[in-house]
Amino acid sequence: YRGLCVSKISSSFSEGIASLTVSQFPRRELKKGQVRIRVHSSAVNYFDLLMLTGQYQMKPVLPFSPGAEASGVVSDVGEGVRTVKVGDKVIVAMATTGTMSEEVIANASTVIPMPDTLSFEEAAGFGVGYMTAYHGIAHRGQLKKGEILLVTGAAGGMGVAAIQIGKALGAIVIACASSQEKLDLCKQVGADYVINYTNSDIKEEVAKLTNGKLVDVVYENVGGKVFNSCMRVMAPGGRLLVIGFASGEIPKIPANIPLIKGFSVVGVRSGAEMQRNPAMAMEMTMELLKLAKTGILKPHVDLVVPLERAQEAFQAIADRTVKGKAVINMAPSSRL
Repeated sequence: YRGLCVSKISSSFSEGIASLTVSQFPRRELKKGQVRIRVHSSAVNYFDLLMLTGQYQMKPVLPFSPGAEASGVVSDVGEGVRTVKVGDKVIVAMATTGTMSEEVIANASTVIPMPDTLSFEEAAGFGVGYMTAYHGIAHRGQLKKGEILLVTGAAGGMGVAAIQIGKALGAIVIACASSQEKLDLCKQVGADYVINYTNSDIKEEVAKLTNGKLVDVVYENVGGKVFNSCMRVMAPGGRLLVIGFASGEIPKIPANIPLIKGFSVVGVRSGAEMQRNPAMAMEMTMELLKLAKTGILKPHVDLVVPLERAQEAFQAIADRTVKGKAVINMAPSSRL
């Protein structure tokens, strides 16, 4: 079967994107508890870029096909699999690698039924963003109804998921992004207030919007200067969730700031936690599926390209021009 191939670790995003190829991969045998899926669509995430340059915490053995989330149809099931059957439309959520190919083998625990409310393209972008957002905001952030949630990088796939999860949990949501076009999307997907952090001071704007109360939970995707600004808007008892570093700059945290302001800095690694706690993962998955079936949760797909043009999707992520999700379709070979 065909798949996108990473054959070397590159020194830059541009080099890594240029070196991506569509290659043939050998079909592997199913093991106990695994599912084989004909992939329709696979979403591109920022960490997929980091893997091209060896900057991500997980470093797959070369060569590998990237991708951690996809949608498709079950073509075979291994021994002991009872949760899905051949012919089911499914979402692959939180895979390690390999979803940017015509076929992927995944552990049954990472394969969930695809809601009828989502297209294949939307479903491909559901797993990583919404599971990370729910685990981060509900579990790690302990968000309560009526609290104020601030989301940075809010127009990206992770940010859109966080906005919708925050609203589903009853929060007042402030979305921060870098352009008016992106802020318009944030409002469209449910944000109560928006801040353009390229021409506004986050602390000043948050103080105005909250009448000086500041923020209970921050879902921080960007890192760098934006993270530093977020430390200044935390209310006493607040939770600053560390999700990622889309700016490319990992911030250094002066320990006196959380000490003086009385807030917590909380790391969020939903994939690892789901592996450690399968019962929690199943409970969270069922809640997310219920919300998706009602239409409350719906990924925004901004860019769809065929496998042969996958480099365009990676470049759009690198350029930070994507609003919501960039998706690679495996058609025509997937024949779904």
